[in-house]
Amino acid sequence: MCGSSTEDSDGSLAASAAAGNGEAFDELVRRHQPRLLRLAGRFFRRPELVEEVVQEAFLKAYTCLKGFRGDRPFGHWLTRIAVNASYDQLRRQRARPETALDDASVLDLLASPDGTESEVARITAGQLLARLSPEERLVLTLTVLENLPVKDVAGLTGWSIPNVKVRAFRARRKLRRVLGGVS
Repeated sequence: MCGSSTEDSDGSLAASAAAGNGEAFDELVRRHQPRLLRLAGRFFRRPELVEEVVQEAFLKAYTCLKGFRGDRPFGHWLTRIAVNASYDQLRRQRARPETALDDASVLDLLASPDGTESEVARITAGQLLARLSPEERLVLTLTVLENLPVKDVAGLTGWSIPNVKVRAFRARRKLRRVLGGVS
């Protein structure tokens, strides 16, 4: 059904939703929610936090629909809102960070029958990223985990291309220092 002529474009659905059509917005949520959940899941471990960030992004999008100009694809506009919602949450967490697992918890997970290497690697990566600033986490998540080109990251964050490159370089350097301190 992808590419079907009967399927409404995101732009027309956004215009219809802005005019008050709730079903049109529901369709936009259905189309874009999996991607936003995956994106937010790159920033946060707790599922309830991922869902909260995605709901915040959709709420912001809904309230700002009349401001959607359509000069870029709706998905790009929505992704930028989700990136900003994730960034805002990272800054809030900086004041009250998620409780990180200690080495004993990781060992317990390894020893449990449910523990897998991939889960331990995911938790370890999350712990390492938690040691970075929100800006550093944001740029590494978008450039490395989401594999987005620097130009796209600049568009999503509102930073210049040179600024993204410098932030990514500094974040990688700090992550290497953090890794050097891990025993």
